[in-house]
Amino acid sequence: MQPSEHILTTFDQALHELRETTLTMAVGAQRNLQNTINGLLQRDKQLCNQAIADDEDEDQLEILIDNLGMQIIVRFQPVATDLRMVIGAMKTSTNLERISDQAVSIAKRSRKILKNEEIPEVGRIEGLYQVAAALLADAITAYADSNTELALSVIEQQKELKKTHKKTSRFFSRKLETETAHYRDYLDLVLICRWLDRVGGLATNIAEDIVFEITSTDIRHGGELPRELTEDGSNSNGTPQI
Repeated sequence: MQPSEHILTTFDQALHELRETTLTMAVGAQRNLQNTINGLLQRDKQLCNQAIADDEDEDQLEILIDNLGMQIIVRFQPVATDLRMVIGAMKTSTNLERISDQAVSIAKRSRKILKNEEIPEVGRIEGLYQVAAALLADAITAYADSNTELALSVIEQQKELKKTHKKTSRFFSRKLETETAHYRDYLDLVLICRWLDRVGGLATNIAEDIVFEITSTDIRHGGELPRELTEDGSNSNGTPQI
């Protein structure tokens, strides 16, 4: 017996709501990260405070997405691509919530830096932020468009992030060895570098989940993406997709 058209329509609407809510959360995480970095670079404490306050919205959206996902699983019992989409949205929301948490950590440290005399080297953070923000933006676009190629490029771009993080963090670490007046500021900047690097890592997690959602292939921890998928839904090794 085939499901009624009404049930299928309701299922599609539920999937659409789940996906749109996840994208709303993604926009919020981007905004929080941007606000906290702009707060640091522009010496605007209010922007830092805004990022901290808005993190509560991200927490609530994560809970909502988990609830929506569980409702879909219980009510419609999705399989294959639909099931992976639901699981992917729930995992993506977890990574987005953690990205917002990194923004909060940066905002709190930035407020401490803003209490002290301005140091020109703070501007070096912007380059690292731009790389991390680009990874996050591409991961979100890949999610919105179900774009495997873009998701894979995010994973590849993480190499550039690691390189930039190492260079920037090393600069501030060396400052710690010579500067005493701003020792605490430079230490805070080293931590901010670490959190921006973590943002890129979480964006990469999202990209890996996108690949799994679309291809059913788990490429985490060195897993390889099959070069081609057969028309009957199997990968190049003949293993059926789940």
